[in-house]
Amino acid sequence: MAITISKDIRFRIYLLFLIVFLVGVAIIFRIVQIQVAEGDKWRAKSEAQSTKYFDVTAIRGNIYTENKRLLATSVPIYDIYWDSKVVDKNTFLSQVDSLAIAYHNLFPQESISSFRSRIIKAYDNKNRYYRIRRRVSYSEMKAISVMPIFRKGKYKGGLITEKTDYRKRPYQNLAKRTIGTFNRSRNAYVVGLEGAYDKYLKGEDGVRIKQKTAGGWRPLYLFDKTIKEPINGMDIVTTIDIDLQDVAENSLYRELMKNKADWGCAVLMEVKTGKIKAIANLKADTATNSYYEGFNYAIGTATEPGSTFKLASMMAALEDKKVSPNEIISTGDGSFKYYGKIIHDSHKGGFGDITASEVLEKSSNIGVFKIVLKAYESEPKKFIDAIYAMGLNKPLGLEIKGEAKPYIKTPEDKTWSKLSLPWMSIGYELKLTPMQILTFYNAVANNGVKVKPIFVTELSKTGKTKKTFKPVVLDPQISSPSTIKKVKKMLEGVVQNGTASMLRNSPYPIAGKTGTAQIFKRRYNKRNYQASFVGYFPADNPKYSCIVVINNPNRGLYYASSVAVPVFKDISDKIYATDLDIQIHQEKDTVFQAPNSKVGQASDVEAVYDDLNIEIVSKPEDASYEYGVAKADSISLYQRKIIYGLMPNVKYMTARDAIYLLEELGLKVEIKGVGKVVEQSLVPGQRVAKGDVVTLKLRF
Repeated sequence: MAITISKDIRFRIYLLFLIVFLVGVAIIFRIVQIQVAEGDKWRAKSEAQSTKYFDVTAIRGNIYTENKRLLATSVPIYDIYWDSKVVDKNTFLSQVDSLAIAYHNLFPQESISSFRSRIIKAYDNKNRYYRIRRRVSYSEMKAISVMPIFRKGKYKGGLITEKTDYRKRPYQNLAKRTIGTFNRSRNAYVVGLEGAYDKYLKGEDGVRIKQKTAGGWRPLYLFDKTIKEPINGMDIVTTIDIDLQDVAENSLYRELMKNKADWGCAVLMEVKTGKIKAIANLKADTATNSYYEGFNYAIGTATEPGSTFKLASMMAALEDKKVSPNEIISTGDGSFKYYGKIIHDSHKGGFGDITASEVLEKSSNIGVFKIVLKAYESEPKKFIDAIYAMGLNKPLGLEIKGEAKPYIKTPEDKTWSKLSLPWMSIGYELKLTPMQILTFYNAVANNGVKVKPIFVTELSKTGKTKKTFKPVVLDPQISSPSTIKKVKKMLEGVVQNGTASMLRNSPYPIAGKTGTAQIFKRRYNKRNYQASFVGYFPADNPKYSCIVVINNPNRGLYYASSVAVPVFKDISDKIYATDLDIQIHQEKDTVFQAPNSKVGQASDVEAVYDDLNIEIVSKPEDASYEYGVAKADSISLYQRKIIYGLMPNVKYMTARDAIYLLEELGLKVEIKGVGKVVEQSLVPGQRVAKGDVVTLKLRF
């Protein structure tokens, strides 16, 4: 019996061992099958579910001014996450209060209790990838990394930092639209230099592996490897001079604010090279009653240029020998009727008989009308051909996207009428952008050579130049040298004798053309205007050209001479003050001319001339108020007589002097505007009594 039991037990044991052995063999077989035969399949599936390839963004290149000052750069920012499962309980409980206090000290906008509450909740939920804070700076990230708990690092303190880059402009809104911004809806840089040179700036992204966790995707720190190293982008060096950009933008802003215009732009170009040294574009923000860089009007907006186009009309007639500078043009009494439409000159009573040169100088609509009608009325296509020959119908092909196409219609156009030719001659029924007009005037300044506006001079990497961009000639000669010579003299006459005579006394000669065009809003009216001035300087040796456009000023002043010219002068004066080459050239070519003075207190006027070492050859006795009249290099002073009981003439006085004088007479003074007195409500010589109110309008 005992033997039988022993055999039975032994059999069961052997059977059990056999079963275990077979199970083991099956397991080993399955392991081998999974590892070897099906290994690739399961590994791929596992990796697909738990790991993923992510792009590693390359560092975007910098954008510099011409003298290597930063316009745009990529600054690192960090997203901060926390892996609560790696922090032991004792450490967490003993340091969570200190962590909350430290965090609040760095980010006071979140209370201690709020942060403590959410960090405890994350710990209780065992979050592996809890977001602490997004978009913190490098210094903030370093401060977080030394806080209690977090200072233990990612394996014991659970701190996870993820670096990304964002674009920063050190000069904030200066040239913002030209530099370009990131379009989040399109996830790309699409405007300005950022968009135009994106392929150079962005570099090539790399690739990294991340693992999926309950809290999201996290880098594989233990096995982290970059499958492909990112190649950082190149830097671009622009043509922008940040000091001139600042002058252009601030001057334009002041003029827009003063006149409550819809928008404005100013562009400064180097004559020989086409380099854009400054470009300002400002549009009205009615919500804040201010202006901002919201659209690149200089490049993207084509409008009817008005009188600045008269230069092209004059050049066409001169080139085709249809007129000569000294030919007499009868402009009559300032009105001219053509096909039932009456056109007027801005000067009441007209200019009478004037030369063709004076037609441009005085910007006579009738004069240009008659010149073009006489030359092309029977064959208008020849006029259009002449305009086309100057390239005004062609886009400039700028690298910056968004250039509006010029519109110069032909007699074949459906909208062509008998009035089209004369209207086009003075800048209507056609459209050009400010940049296209400036490029045309720049070609005249450049003796007929039309160069393309450029914004970038080189690409570089780690300080080494990789590629340079040279000036591009669009047309070696837009017109014959004789025509160019004639119109350059006419443009100088505009400043010396015509509509831009307020620039006449500049220490350097300026040539240019004013333009005041009615804006078409359902119809042309006398309320909506666009004022512009385009020119170059020094006129005898042009180095810079500049255009200023002010759209729809709403404070009663709309002539270019009052609205656009002051911005031009601010920019050109800044250049003259800092450009030694221009100063030396002018010193060689210019005979000293003593400056006239406005009316002021006698002691102040005389003190100024003494400080300037200018000889005073004559002056009145015991005069309270004087003004100076130049005679070559000396000055004669004249008395401004003041009679009690009669309203004095305070025109052109400073506000301080005018107020002092009028209050001395017992009058009450109200001031409107800033600058010099240009208008007074009580006429000179009018009888006044103590307590009468006089309103003075001031303007620069």
